[in-house]
Amino acid sequence: KYTKTQNEQDGNQKSGSETPEYNQLSKKVAEGLVTQEIILFEADNMNITVSDEEVNQQVDQYKQQAGGDDAFNQGLEKNNYTLDSFKDEVRKSLIWQKLYPEVSKDADPVTDEQELATYNSAPLEQLQTPETRHVFHILVMDEATANQVETRIAAGEDFGALAKELSQDPGSKVKGGDLGEVTKEGVDSQGQQFAPEFTQAMNALSVGQVSAPVKTTLLNGGGYFIIKVTDIKPAHKQTFDEVKDSIKQNLEMENQRKAIDAWLARVRDNYTIEYAEEFKPTPTTAGTTATGATTATQAKPATP
Repeated sequence: KYTKTQNEQDGNQKSGSETPEYNQLSKKVAEGLVTQEIILFEADNMNITVSDEEVNQQVDQYKQQAGGDDAFNQGLEKNNYTLDSFKDEVRKSLIWQKLYPEVSKDADPVTDEQELATYNSAPLEQLQTPETRHVFHILVMDEATANQVETRIAAGEDFGALAKELSQDPGSKVKGGDLGEVTKEGVDSQGQQFAPEFTQAMNALSVGQVSAPVKTTLLNGGGYFIIKVTDIKPAHKQTFDEVKDSIKQNLEMENQRKAIDAWLARVRDNYTIEYAEEFKPTPTTAGTTATGATTATQAKPATP
C-alpha cells in the first residue's frame, strides 16, 4: 500500500508511485515476471536443466571479468545481490540460453531477396560510414622519454617495436601501438572517445606521418602521445556485400523473436494466471508480454 506525505496531501498531489506512468511500469514488470515463470515451467517440461557446476563456472567467469573475488563481492553488494540470489539469476539465464534455440528453431529462414530489399530500403545515414584513420600510438609519461621516442623514430627505428618496448598503454602496447580505425571525431571502433588534443594531432597527419609528442592532461600526472597514421579511408556508402552479413543476422534475430512470441502465446494458454488488482494487465502491457519479457529473460544478470 502507498501512502502520501503530508505535503502531498495538503497539495492534493500524486506521489511518484501513484502516477499513471508508474502504474503502467508496474504492470509491465509484473507481466515480465509472469512470462519468466512460464518459461521456467516450460523448460522443466522439456527437461532442460542447468547443473550447479555450470552455474559455478559462469560465476567464476564473472569473477575474472570483475577483477577478482573482492571486486566481484563489491559488485554484488552494489547491485543488491547475495551470492545465492545472483546464482539464481545466472541459472535462469543459462536455462534460457538452452531453451532459446529449441523454441526459435522453426523461425522463418531469411531469403536473399529479403536481404537485398532491406539494404535498398535502408536510410542513407544507416549505410554511410565516416572517414576513418588507422592509428598507432605510443604513450609515455614524461617529456624526456617522449623526446627519446621521437629521436629514435626519426633515426629509422620501427614504430611498432618502440611501442612494445616503451608504451604505457597496456591495451595497444602488445599490438605495437595499434588502435585500429578511428573517426575524425576521435572515436574508435569500440566507441571510446580520445582526448581532444589526441584527435587534433591525429587529424593533422597524412598517411605515414608521425606526430611530434602531444601533451595530454587527461591522465594522472599528464603524459605524452606519439601518433602515427598508416591509412585514411574516406567516408562512403557501404556496399551490399559489406553489410550483407549484418543484415542477415538482424533479420534472423527478428524472425527468431517472432517465433518465440508465437511459442509464448501458445504455451501461455496452458496456465491460469491470477493478478492482484493493481497488476492486472491493460491492452498495452499485455501486448508487450512476449517480446518484451523474452528480451528481458535473454539478458544476462547484471554482473558485478
